[in-house]
Amino acid sequence: MKTWPVIGFSLLLNAILAAAIALSIKTTAPPAPATPVVAVPAFSPIPSAPPAESSPSAGLPFQWNRISSDNLKIYRDNLRAIGCPELTVREIIRAVINENFGSRRRDILDSFQDKYWDRVLHGEQVRRQWLPRTEWGLALTSLAAERQQQISDVLGPDALTTGAGRQAPPADWEQKLSWLPPEQRAQLVALEEKYQQQLAQWAATLGSRPDGTPTAEDEDARQKLQQKFEDAEQQLLTPPELAELQLRESDVANWAASLPGFNPTEDEWRSLTQLRSQWETSQNALANPDLSDAQRTAQQNGLQSNFVNSVQTALDPNRFAQYQLANNDQYQALHNVTQRYGLPDSVAAQGLNAQQTAQAAADQVRANSNLSPQDQQAALNAIQQQTEQTLGQILGASVFSTYKEYGGDWITGLGQLNQP
Repeated sequence: MKTWPVIGFSLLLNAILAAAIALSIKTTAPPAPATPVVAVPAFSPIPSAPPAESSPSAGLPFQWNRISSDNLKIYRDNLRAIGCPELTVREIIRAVINENFGSRRRDILDSFQDKYWDRVLHGEQVRRQWLPRTEWGLALTSLAAERQQQISDVLGPDALTTGAGRQAPPADWEQKLSWLPPEQRAQLVALEEKYQQQLAQWAATLGSRPDGTPTAEDEDARQKLQQKFEDAEQQLLTPPELAELQLRESDVANWAASLPGFNPTEDEWRSLTQLRSQWETSQNALANPDLSDAQRTAQQNGLQSNFVNSVQTALDPNRFAQYQLANNDQYQALHNVTQRYGLPDSVAAQGLNAQQTAQAAADQVRANSNLSPQDQQAALNAIQQQTEQTLGQILGASVFSTYKEYGGDWITGLGQLNQP
């Protein structure tokens, strides 16, 4: 992509501003440009055409509604009675079970979503080893145990050790452990499976009680399970390997996924993940109830400043500039669209430059009290029109059309005389 549209756009906006200011007697110093946050709504998938309706043929030997049943054991027996292969029987029954438990799992998560930040503020951890301590963690673990039990009741205990009957697919764990030798991976996967099964049994015991509230003895039993698991991990891994595993399993390990446009190297990922982990630990100290709001805000600002300085030290200047750009909400809004169309990151950067230039110019017009409202409106309209033309050249007509629909509210805002 060439840079001439942005340069020409900047020059043209200067000409617009000069013409507007010429109408006034004196020039008012512009305020610092505002940088509103722009969010791009999630893209709605293109709806597929509805399936053609079909009527059951009179020659069919049976109708499906005579096979299916809310009673899963009857459903299972009906499938077997018509000669359905056992593997297919299991997949059908599991699909029904997963659908039922999936909706219940979503209900649990939704009911605790509004409490999430309050729990984080009070330092409540949500990692795997702390999950059973939380109210919602207990509910999820108990639900998983109930799902396991229903699969066992309907399909037999062996269904839990094959295919989708597992509580968590070992393939996922093996992928997370791909940096270890195969033998160690297999041992850790087996250890993880055993630990998860023990947790499920522990939660099932709680779920069988009327209130489901863990007693001191229950918590002691859970801590022993966790300690046994951690001791076994330490026997399988060297200290550096264990530190690497803990880093990869930390709450902050997936930070790069939220920064499209910045693809860290392995060394960069490790350095920044360690910094984020340290920053998170320091954040937990802010939950101290003895701190006043002013003290908490001051410490929060200090921690954030120290974190940014540490990141700047860890990265070379060019990479730090890319990191800062990826953290810019306006850039992310553009990047979401350009990435969808397979355009390079530089296109989103040019679009951001044009956006910031246009918004700064519009702010100058609004701040000039020597311009009449009519003159201000005329200048703002010209800025908006030229901005659309420039972005169309940078992004291309079809990409700009998509961006304007999903993330371009600020473009319309350029023409508004008074910003909220």
